[in-house]
Amino acid sequence: ILYSRYECRETFLRNCTLAVRIAQKSWEGEHWRLIFTERLEMTAVQTEELLEAGEGFGRGVIAGLVYVGETWCCPEDIPCEEMRELETAACLTELRMKYLTRLSNPQWLNEPIYSSGHKDV
Repeated sequence: ILYSRYECRETFLRNCTLAVRIAQKSWEGEHWRLIFTERLEMTAVQTEELLEAGEGFGRGVIAGLVYVGETWCCPEDIPCEEMRELETAACLTELRMKYLTRLSNPQWLNEPIYSSGHKDV
């Protein structure tokens, strides 16, 4: 699940395939680790291996493809269990009133495609 505070362009990308571009390192801090260890029941070693594997492609590259599904605003009054499931799927917390987009069918490229960032990338 992808999230945004604002209804974003993913709305009109629904039912399309989107390239995954790695632009910056945004997984530092304990929030990610807590979701990996507490919710996904990964060990500290598995978490480190996953984060290191994510560094394998580097930055400024297109690393894969995902299918874009529906976008919706996460309501404030969502039941706790459903919120927990969404937070686990998104690997984020505090999703109330944020726009979520369901992503599926992730496919990693065999080799990254180097691409500098610019408008719409």
